[in-house]
Amino acid sequence: MTIIENIVGRISILKGGRYSIEVDVITSSGFGRFAAPIDENPSLYIVEAHRAVSEVDEIIGPELIGFDSQEQELIDSYLWEIDGTENLSHIGANTALAVSVAVAKAASNAKNIPLYSYIGGTFTTELPVPILRFAEDETFEYLVLVKDLMEISDVVDAMAKIKEHVKSINLQELSRASEIAGDELGLEVSLGIVQKKEMDIEEVLQKVEDHNISYIKPLGEEELFLELIAGTHGVFVDGEYLFRTKDILDRRYYNALSIKPINLGTLTDLYNLVNDVKSERITPILAEAKYESADDALAHLAVGLKCPAIMLHENSIVKINELIRIAEDLGERGRIITFEG
Repeated sequence: MTIIENIVGRISILKGGRYSIEVDVITSSGFGRFAAPIDENPSLYIVEAHRAVSEVDEIIGPELIGFDSQEQELIDSYLWEIDGTENLSHIGANTALAVSVAVAKAASNAKNIPLYSYIGGTFTTELPVPILRFAEDETFEYLVLVKDLMEISDVVDAMAKIKEHVKSINLQELSRASEIAGDELGLEVSLGIVQKKEMDIEEVLQKVEDHNISYIKPLGEEELFLELIAGTHGVFVDGEYLFRTKDILDRRYYNALSIKPINLGTLTDLYNLVNDVKSERITPILAEAKYESADDALAHLAVGLKCPAIMLHENSIVKINELIRIAEDLGERGRIITFEG
């Protein structure tokens, strides 16, 4: 039922007009398909899409035929072995991720269970809090959060209300609009900000203190992160910059980490990092890459890996709707994870 019979690669067009690879994995009674996203500043090597297809059709596919698609860890380790480098510079992280996730989808399909349940097991009942990117200016990218949401769609309603009341795109105006949105909806609506350029530590601290902010992804040295952790309460400080540039995984510096699967290489690598992050008492936030396909797998990965939050673009309708479907599938067993900074 779950033995791999064929693997096919093809070109896939992502949002933003970028090209990547899509992979089909076929077993005797299962089928999985996944198109790899591409990030703007990837941590691992990304190969050109046509080369990625050749790697799958000529090398990876023939090597994996006969493997059991349920042997996820074995297959993922073999992908690294086929590559033979430390940064996937041979087959590419996009190729590895496309094959890895397609294998998991084929195995779950053969067992006739949702991907989130296949990854997380029988007791997977927790839903992540969606965080939506919806605006930016020269200084920040802006996100909307609803900490006490009862339905996945609450965050979409909050974003719509902010847009209804905002007069211009800047921190002060968006903060004001988010407070109005919260009052009108009866929800705890707040903003998230992503720094686009470095700023003085005192200036960053002042902006967080003076505005309705519950999440920040800082850009700067360790001192900035330490000051934010010490000087704020109930605010998520995302350490992606320190993790990527200095390999720091330490709760003294940050209490949240946004994780993009394309920067890990395989599903096993993603699983291991999420668990490492949790062991440090840091909140893992599964995040989209810059250029994504219309695939809904990220929603399943967030639920299956029990990530408390998922970061999406406002236009990622497929993933948002899939979260709603998963919530419906879980029914009364499902609950949204408490998202506390």
